Amino acid sequence: MSTTLIRGAWVLAPEPIRDGAVVIAGDRIAAVGTYTDLAAEYLGAAQHGSAHDIVGPGFVNTHGHFSEGLITGIGSDFTLWEWIHTLIRPVDPHLDRRKAYLGTMVAGIQMLRSGVTTANDMFVCTPTGTPVSPGVVDALDELGLRGVVSFGAGDVGGAPIAAQFDEHEALREAATASRLCTFRLGIGALGGQSDEMFARSVDYAVGGGHGVHIHVQEIREEVTATFARTGRTVVAHCAHEGLFAAPTLAAHCVWVDRNDRRILAEHRVGVAHNPVSNMILASGVAPVAEMRELGIDVGIGVDGPASNDSQDYLQALKTAALLARVHHRQATAMSAYEAWEMGTIGGARALRMDDEIGSLEVGKKADVLVLDGRGPTLANVHDPYQAVVFVAGSREVSEVWVDGVPSVLGGDVVRVDPGEIAELSRPAAAELVTRAGLGHLSALVEA
Repeated sequence: MSTTLIRGAWVLAPEPIRDGAVVIAGDRIAAVGTYTDLAAEYLGAAQHGSAHDIVGPGFVNTHGHFSEGLITGIGSDFTLWEWIHTLIRPVDPHLDRRKAYLGTMVAGIQMLRSGVTTANDMFVCTPTGTPVSPGVVDALDELGLRGVVSFGAGDVGGAPIAAQFDEHEALREAATASRLCTFRLGIGALGGQSDEMFARSVDYAVGGGHGVHIHVQEIREEVTATFARTGRTVVAHCAHEGLFAAPTLAAHCVWVDRNDRRILAEHRVGVAHNPVSNMILASGVAPVAEMRELGIDVGIGVDGPASNDSQDYLQALKTAALLARVHHRQATAMSAYEAWEMGTIGGARALRMDDEIGSLEVGKKADVLVLDGRGPTLANVHDPYQAVVFVAGSREVSEVWVDGVPSVLGGDVVRVDPGEIAELSRPAAAELVTRAGLGHLSALVEA
């Protein structure tokens, strides 16, 4: 078995190591230690990194929507409900497997370039009878990006329940056949499913042993509408109906009160904090500190390409820390280390994948990030965590390894041609917004 040694001025293992190294053997981390010791022990290993770089675990993006990959930067002045009704719903019926593939490609390249090694995705579309969401798996496998994939199902509005579960099954089968992807049951939102469908979703997840990915209490109106219908908040209703018996990742959780937070903690529900999209859509500020104090596992998500709109994880990481500080008017509200932890092992815990990913430890999957310290940006690292969170940008991402295989070398993806993908995406994006009737919002549509 071939081995690879990756060197860094700093190796951000559970305890940071100065002038350290990580050794990869196959798809696993074989050793973590000082460069001097490991270089002597693994004499035949191929060497990467440098004496100036920062080496850490790859970032875990806990929430996103590859279904929005072809509609980035459109409709920026909407609040969430306006955005859903004006942009997302008109687009959903016109997505197909090829558009799913291309949208995942353009968004996934951006994620890899910013150090993401695992992406938890919810693909939102209208089932047509021909599976659409497996296009996400096609792209992730080709890119070399680890995926936790789900289909954001909902029958309110008339989509047949049977077609929704056919889409679940098609995506589950694609993920099962994939080297890098795993499946979760997706629930677009509690309010998007009838009582019949939600009960079936709970049975499918709990009975089938599947994890769950769901939007929860992203805006205040969602809480009000659900309470008026059920007499409970979304969190309380999901717990009452048994959904949290399945490992659940709840996206957003902006408008959660003390009782909601207690329920999330009791059921070990992971939370995806999406600071950039929550600001763009004016949804509010999630009570991250209060959730973490209760032991809730909170990760960071970039959210979708049409709600962030960037897919740059380092931007989301920095924004999470800055938003907490300005919201609480306190510089200690979130440290660089806390943001980094949320972006790595915290996200892995939220997805209950921390036994496999999220930190540089022997035996874990070899998902590794290298930040280039040879240039001016990271020339002088006084604190490695501040350097990652507050200083580095995607230009400093020099290498990304997923499952022991390089997906980024020399600062760019290695398995596909980004220019070719961009060229293929343009006519697909133009066709999508034209069919969706969004010419008034898109310069891609000719007058």
